[in-house]
Amino acid sequence: MTVSSPLVDITDRVIDPREVEKAVWTSADGAMVTFSGVVRDHDGGREVLDIEYSAHPTARDTLARLCDQVAAEHTSPATADGEPADPRRTVRVSAVHRVGVLPVGEVAVVVVAVAPHRAEAFAACSELIERLKHGVPIWKRQRFTDGVSEWVGVGDC
Repeated sequence: MTVSSPLVDITDRVIDPREVEKAVWTSADGAMVTFSGVVRDHDGGREVLDIEYSAHPTARDTLARLCDQVAAEHTSPATADGEPADPRRTVRVSAVHRVGVLPVGEVAVVVVAVAPHRAEAFAACSELIERLKHGVPIWKRQRFTDGVSEWVGVGDC
């Protein structure tokens, strides 16, 4: 699959949101919306120790397809020469999700949307994180401080 989004990845390395932003932003963009999902210390009234993320081998391709879809849906339709009919509505997105064991406070996912104006950037960022959460085969196992663990979101994908 050809990825037209500037940066799409599933990684076991620490994610720097600024690097994802740099990969997608251009000087034509007046709006940049960044969502960083961070491992929190609680869930359902229980204290979380860490979260282990696992990804299916097709996760990156699925994420790339979703990024391309969201960018296309939020960008103005193309003219005959392939350029957006309204250049003010050119939207680009990027997404990086981490796998492995992440302690509380670590960034698990970063989604960035850029556009000339804020409305399109906010809409694209929100849409992409929702599609990622429910459509990319990435699963998480939460471990709690009481020694119990549970899988979350296994049925979503």
